[in-house]
Amino acid sequence: MTTARFATKSFAAVLLSTSFLVTPAPALAQSASEEAADTGEIVVTAQKRTESVQDVPISIQVLNTEKLDELQVRNFADYMQFLPSANFTTGSVGAPGNASVVFRGVATDGGLIVSGSLPTVGTYLDEQPITSIQGTVDLQVYDVARIESLAGPQGTLFGASSLAGTIRIITNKPDPSSFSASYDLELSHVLGDGLGGQVKGYVNYPLVQDSVALRVAGWYNRTPGYIDNVLRSRTFRSSGITQTNTALVEEDFNTSDVYGLRAQLGIDLDDNWTVTPSLTFQETKWNGNFRSNDDKVGELNVSSFYPEFGKDSFAQAGATITGEVADLEVTYAGYYMTRTRTDQNDYSDYGYFYDLVAGSGAGVVNNAGQLIDPSQIARNRSKLEKVSQELRIATPADRPVRGVAGLFYQHQFQNETNEYITPGFADRLSVPGRPGTVWLTLQNRRDRDYAAFGQIDVDISDKLTVTGGLRGYKFNNDLIGFFGVNTTYFGTGVRQCLGRAAGGGPFGVGEAVVPGSPCTNLGVLNPDGSISPKRSKGSGVTWRANATYKFTEDNLLWFTASTGFRPGGINRAGNTDPFGADTLYNYEIGTKNSLAGGRVTLNLVGFLQDWKNVQVAYQPPGGAGVVLVGNVGSARTKGLEADIGWRSGDGLSINAAGTYVDAKLREPFVLFGVTTAPAGQKLPLTPKFKGNIVSRYEWPMAAGTAHIQAAGVYVGKRTPVITTADIAKTGILPSYFMLDLATGLQKGSMKFEIFMRNVTDSRAQFNRAARCNINYCGPTTRDPTGEIYRLYAQPRTIGIRFGQNF
Repeated sequence: MTTARFATKSFAAVLLSTSFLVTPAPALAQSASEEAADTGEIVVTAQKRTESVQDVPISIQVLNTEKLDELQVRNFADYMQFLPSANFTTGSVGAPGNASVVFRGVATDGGLIVSGSLPTVGTYLDEQPITSIQGTVDLQVYDVARIESLAGPQGTLFGASSLAGTIRIITNKPDPSSFSASYDLELSHVLGDGLGGQVKGYVNYPLVQDSVALRVAGWYNRTPGYIDNVLRSRTFRSSGITQTNTALVEEDFNTSDVYGLRAQLGIDLDDNWTVTPSLTFQETKWNGNFRSNDDKVGELNVSSFYPEFGKDSFAQAGATITGEVADLEVTYAGYYMTRTRTDQNDYSDYGYFYDLVAGSGAGVVNNAGQLIDPSQIARNRSKLEKVSQELRIATPADRPVRGVAGLFYQHQFQNETNEYITPGFADRLSVPGRPGTVWLTLQNRRDRDYAAFGQIDVDISDKLTVTGGLRGYKFNNDLIGFFGVNTTYFGTGVRQCLGRAAGGGPFGVGEAVVPGSPCTNLGVLNPDGSISPKRSKGSGVTWRANATYKFTEDNLLWFTASTGFRPGGINRAGNTDPFGADTLYNYEIGTKNSLAGGRVTLNLVGFLQDWKNVQVAYQPPGGAGVVLVGNVGSARTKGLEADIGWRSGDGLSINAAGTYVDAKLREPFVLFGVTTAPAGQKLPLTPKFKGNIVSRYEWPMAAGTAHIQAAGVYVGKRTPVITTADIAKTGILPSYFMLDLATGLQKGSMKFEIFMRNVTDSRAQFNRAARCNINYCGPTTRDPTGEIYRLYAQPRTIGIRFGQNF
């Protein structure tokens, strides 16, 4: 996008946001959490109650509204940097919204396999879990009250996919007491590359004084590109055809645009009951490739031979109802969400390397029988729909015996289409009904979760409190559809059709349960000839036990033992058995301390976690690209989490946090009689140490308040995968340090800031991966380097921000 076009879009967005702000003599409203922030206290709802973070006996890290703004947190990658117990990785494409979260080392790979395991970390937007197999929704962080990061199993109160932890994004709610509004403008420049920036604004408007309010927030963000698509040619071994990308050469071609809107209506029915309907929508569009092929074409360069682009649309609608019956607090939350993701990616490496190593290009011909370029385009579309409902009841928080209990239901349905297309591929070789398609995945996945949960706190004395919690769960998941190729290739696809018509021959096309597929080969053929989905069912109980001792109101010590679970699932290939749930057993001891009149906080947590029946993705010998999941072995993670904060009396504050993790296999991973990772092998994606430090100084200037801030993040080296052979091919993700600087002035309702992100221009790597089976696309005797792509953080960026509150 040219500078002029970006400026035009930004100006239009400003007009849109400011059109809501035309109200005389507005007053600035503050929420309860904002008022608490003024005194240094942070309020959270991590235990389904409103409490000070220093009173909650769990490992929790919080970024409230003030911190999110000071740290310039815009998206998922930004806030993950400042959560030391959490790490993340992205899919091999590296495009926005394609990431998975890891807590305390509980991971074996990046996940995101369509018919694979659910994530180990649950993500919530207000009261709804928005976790999905597609990866974390990359919501823009604006008008957000806080982000809560809960390390360790949260299976009692938050359930499925909170095996290792939970991330909660809590939005600011409508305030019927007074009007408030704000807008923020940003213009940024990636040094040596393009321009970007953002426009965002919100308005809180009381419709009926003290009883009804509307809060609307909107945002638009443009991220410039920093990866160049450079000229390259390569010749296929079997055909001698040379592939080149002359027409697609472009600088800074990995741009992205995000725009969204959130509207919430707060309705106080009376003094006890409040209804909060809400609607959130966000769409992300991107172009280009976010990976760098250092070994072949140099740092921050890549060579894409086909156009690459994508779109990710997310919408959530629902309502939360809170009230009192007698002295019981009642909460009902019902939400519906949908997410549609479409993309096209260059999959040339697959055709090139399978031809180079195995000579597969000899069978890639057109309708005339002539050899053609065997490279491929990957076109993907996924549509997720999720409904969740929770009803819970809590007793008064000031009672010596208090509790919370509830019921939870979740249903999610995902339709997935993956086409791997070779332009000009012979019709007779293509997947039936889809000319040019070498491989097709077209399947429906359904996940259903049911749970009843409860937690009770008992004050044994004015200092000692014990807590017990249980969650009974049940899951029922199924998968049906088609995957594979035409009949002329290896034994997947049409060769496996179920329910063939009589006389149709061994390769006849049978019933297609999922519309658009040539037949169904992923399912169960019933005696009556009908086809049912493959299913995985299970049930069980997770628990939590805690003892908390308060030496004073400002100093506490706690011990927790708890468990977490992740549902099992279905393996799509042949008669392969479903995989079962895995379980995490967690033991931790921690202390929280407020010192020097609240100006100093010091929190420490030590933990040990045993992970049983670990779900591991693998590719069996001769698996023809079909990834399976099995329950293999066990692992242990142990470590220490610490954070310390200090606020002087004259405007200086320093906050530091860090996590040390030792995460290893307790027994070897053995697949098909082969040890793929030995006992003692480090679990992937998590460094031994991750930490951050933020220093901020504020002082009076020009009848306002000036500030200067430095924020640094260090992440140690990590392995991107679990298997020993694959680590040898991908290499290690190196350690990195990133530093952000900012200085500015707030005067009255206006604020101005100059900032620099990634001051040292660090080449922080978030992932390393090949685009196909690493035994082909990775280093081999025919190509000593292969094609291993790196995903880097955005290079050094400078910019300015201006905002105003009303």
